[in-house]
Amino acid sequence: MDARIRWISSMLTIAALMVIPLGCAGSDESSAPPSASGPSPVHFTSKAFSVPLTVALPASLKSQATEDTKNLISWGAVSGQDGVRFLLPVVVYQPDSTTPQPVPTDYPSYLAGLAGAGATFVDKATTTVDGKEATLMTGTSTRSLDGTLGCPAATNPAAVCFGLQPEAALRIAVVNLNGKTMVAWARTQQDNADAPQFFAEFEAMLRSLQLS
Repeated sequence: MDARIRWISSMLTIAALMVIPLGCAGSDESSAPPSASGPSPVHFTSKAFSVPLTVALPASLKSQATEDTKNLISWGAVSGQDGVRFLLPVVVYQPDSTTPQPVPTDYPSYLAGLAGAGATFVDKATTTVDGKEATLMTGTSTRSLDGTLGCPAATNPAAVCFGLQPEAALRIAVVNLNGKTMVAWARTQQDNADAPQFFAEFEAMLRSLQLS
């Protein structure tokens, strides 16, 4: 009799082990870690820029602008000397000139004309920025071209304005704001192996730009 009881008990144990509760099915799903997702982009809204804007900043840039004035916004990189600027030029300087001139109506053609002074522009493209026509190009120079990109104030001398420099590579966007020119650029070193990635992040910034 004891042997029969032991046999029945063993069979019940085996049957119990063969039954898998439905609640345990798919346990991998309940124990799997949440899907990875990148950090939410930081959105910057200008305070003083005369063309109010909001833009998504890449992680490579500091979330706070180093300048936010009537005609200039600047961001520095989290590390290194890279940076991004948005400029509403008031005047420009021709190469080696000390006399400011009005901003050219056809700004992309004006930049192309700097080739005779040592500038080179490659990877040209056209795009739109918040519905506005824009021209993209990468600019370098064999020498300093102070003031050729423009100045945020008419009284600025060429030396404190913006222009191509021999050590730098700039991904430039020229945006036509209904007859007013906005020049934006990402600046890095010419020998920076990460320049393509930084320039791609800059173009993503432009796609996120919302102008008021």
